[in-house]
Amino acid sequence: MSCGKSLRLRRFFRHPRTVIVPMDHPLYGGPVPGLENPVELVRLIAATEADGILVSPWALPRLAPALGQLAVVARMDAGNTALGKRIDQTDLVVSVEQAVRMGVDMIALNIFIGGENEPEMIKKLSQAAEACDRWGMPLLGEMIPASALAHHYGKDKGEVYDNAVGDPVAVVSRLGAELGSDLIKTVYSGKRDDLARTVQTATVPIVIAGGPKAGTDAAFLQMVRDCMDAGATGICIGRNVWQRERPQGMIAALCAIVHDDAGADEALRLL
Repeated sequence: MSCGKSLRLRRFFRHPRTVIVPMDHPLYGGPVPGLENPVELVRLIAATEADGILVSPWALPRLAPALGQLAVVARMDAGNTALGKRIDQTDLVVSVEQAVRMGVDMIALNIFIGGENEPEMIKKLSQAAEACDRWGMPLLGEMIPASALAHHYGKDKGEVYDNAVGDPVAVVSRLGAELGSDLIKTVYSGKRDDLARTVQTATVPIVIAGGPKAGTDAAFLQMVRDCMDAGATGICIGRNVWQRERPQGMIAALCAIVHDDAGADEALRLL
């Protein structure tokens, strides 16, 4: 790994595992509840032990004064919205060179595998990986199986697995690594043993997406605890943070689990 990538990645890993709060959801859903005032939300996150945020690239200039010590992931692609019919269609909206100029620490791409436009997704990831290597920019590949799309966007419960090819989460995670991702963000099926196998075979670190807002605080924190026990390198969770009644308390609870290896019951008391 290049010096540039290493120096940028270390900003996310002040601890062995990382807590990243994504807030790029307006690229898909517009003024999502909880993100009405992004500057104030960033100030709130910056006052916690969270490591970073994931944002839309052109929102960053407005958010920069509130960042504090937070590391920044910038979403490099967009193109699917809640008004559209194909949520698996995306394209680049900013270049890696522009991300470097903006001072971000990592870029993220949505890569949906298993749909009609799979070749375009693979081409997009591989071309971005080449540019990231040239500029010393870490690449977060958000690798999502097509069979998990509905669940990932909260439209219905869906099925994360398509058993015809085994475990699609393991397949797409390894694909992301093979095509140049330095870090993989992917979904959790709810089966800890399956995630453990994905972590073992991915060859690069895995962080877990939050998906649609989960049920009780206790159940959500236990899910995060299970992911850490399976070997995940951290979390990249948004709606289950800033759509909670006490986002700051939820971040404290998540940091206790991810950074300090606390149990779910112990973390629950921080809410």
